[in-house]
Amino acid sequence: MDPENINLGFVMMTITEQLPSVALRNYIRCYSLRELNTGGQDVPRLIHAIDQSFMTFWLSKTPLFSHTPSLFGTTETIQKVNLNERPLLGLQTSFKGHLNFNGVYRFFSVEFIANGFFRIFNIPFSHLSDRLLHTDDVVGVNARFLQEQLEESACMQEMAQAADQFFLKAFLKNLPKNNIENITAASWIIQQSSAPLNIGALASQVNLSIRGLERHFIEQVGISPKLLARVVRFNKALQCKMIYPERNWTDIANSYTYFDQMHLIKDFKTFTGHTPSSFLKQLPLPMRERFGKDIN
Repeated sequence: MDPENINLGFVMMTITEQLPSVALRNYIRCYSLRELNTGGQDVPRLIHAIDQSFMTFWLSKTPLFSHTPSLFGTTETIQKVNLNERPLLGLQTSFKGHLNFNGVYRFFSVEFIANGFFRIFNIPFSHLSDRLLHTDDVVGVNARFLQEQLEESACMQEMAQAADQFFLKAFLKNLPKNNIENITAASWIIQQSSAPLNIGALASQVNLSIRGLERHFIEQVGISPKLLARVVRFNKALQCKMIYPERNWTDIANSYTYFDQMHLIKDFKTFTGHTPSSFLKQLPLPMRERFGKDIN
């Protein structure tokens, strides 16, 4: 895909996305290369509930700091991010603070689809949800060799080829387990819908019992089907507001089948730690790149 240049006033970002090889497209949505220049200003990137998981490779050494809210009181913990580690971010179901960017950054990310990580590495994703881990600790030291290849690559196409080789090797090594396709189908149904989830109907659609669906779903995706449905709906509502800021929250709540605006606000507080207005005020400008362009 052609690079997309985003000008957010003092912030410049270039995003280049590329699809993985055909064999991996049911498990990896895309590879992306982001090049960010904050113009010497602090730019926060809030970590709220998300319905995808990411593996990131830092390709620059500009200092980066994480701000994590305290469990007690109003203070927060500020920690320098170890750029020699390759963060693996599982599905998130609550607010985790923010990263503070200030300077010039370059990083390569892999966005997994639902149970994609489980299918490729055969590692239960229930261990990764609501956590930020070092990739090497989860999948092994070979991730370091992929980092070296990414750093030596001259273009996005070479980066994607190196990533394809890495993930295909793991994909072919780990034979698929039972119910992989059932959970892939269930995840896809949830991602395409904004309506409240009927767990019995979903289990019937993918030929599993309710108990079997929930057990395999948590193992492969990391959270329950009902919780994923809530996170998906919330992200679609948030994405809509980011792209169409003129729309009011009542209209958006109706569009995404919330019972009323208060139920949307309740999800907002659960998944971002803030009310809608408070959350949006913390962004320097609508960061539409964080949420994508299309709304289902």
